[in-house]
Amino acid sequence: MSKLNELILKTMDLGTKKNKSLRPVKLDETLQDWELQLSNNQKSKISTITKNGPLLLIFIRGTWCPFCRMHMKNLRDWVAKLQNKKATIIVVSSEPLEKIKDWLQENSFPYLFASDERMLLSDHFGVRIRPNDFSQAATFLIDSDLSVRLAYVGKRDRQNFKEMEAALERS
Repeated sequence: MSKLNELILKTMDLGTKKNKSLRPVKLDETLQDWELQLSNNQKSKISTITKNGPLLLIFIRGTWCPFCRMHMKNLRDWVAKLQNKKATIIVVSSEPLEKIKDWLQENSFPYLFASDERMLLSDHFGVRIRPNDFSQAATFLIDSDLSVRLAYVGKRDRQNFKEMEAALERS
């Protein structure tokens, strides 16, 4: 990621970091199970997904967000390092599933997307920004017992990717 991109993301992040209404789930918190509506036309529970290894659940504002697009490109580049880690990556957007799928036809990614159109998952994870009704950028690593092993709210940078790799090593 270029220094300019990092500066832009940090500047954007300042506005939402100070949002006192956010109450993200905490490290080591055990989550209730959720069924995700995935971009591959399947529905799957988090507990089913984590049977194969940890889940990296990444919330974005939407496919329309230029900063989220920048992050997804960086994530795509980073995913190659994770191939032997057996982690599942799912990006969550508040957009309707059809809109996500239309966007994915023009933009290929090696991970799945999930639609959270009613914002229930964002509410549960404590990352819904009101009154705009989109999610704060956030990343959660979830183990097979549905406990949170890593929780970031805000933009991701190189250091965050290193910490995610370390957390995946421990999972």
